[in-house]
Amino acid sequence: MAQQFEVGRQIVAAGLVPIIEPEVDIKCPEKAKAESLLNASIMQHLGKLGASQRVMLKLTLPEQDNLYADCIAHPNVLRVVALSGGYSREEANRRLARQHNMIASFSRALVEGLTAQQSDAQFDEAMDASIQGIYEASRT
Repeated sequence: MAQQFEVGRQIVAAGLVPIIEPEVDIKCPEKAKAESLLNASIMQHLGKLGASQRVMLKLTLPEQDNLYADCIAHPNVLRVVALSGGYSREEANRRLARQHNMIASFSRALVEGLTAQQSDAQFDEAMDASIQGIYEASRT
């Protein structure tokens, strides 16, 4: 975590907004505990940022709903986005819908079910359904 925030400060110094992405493996046997420790560490590091230093956080969907609410509300955080983290799109959407003010960053889940063998119409239909489902889950 310290390394990610250190690199993040360098990115801020260059006039850009860093994305801090500490991922918790969805198969972690003590995922909720790991996420709680991660949240505490993130808050500690956010507290060390200067007033004008802004970051984005990209986090695995948590076991505890709204675990990252304090990160979302932190004045140095522009946005907290959710990683699907290996969950199916359906499961990721269910979990995301329970997180207030967190939006999707589901690159893998977005393309779930798309294949090169689909017709243009099938591809468009599948992509539209994927986008609509992720959008709806991000509206909380």
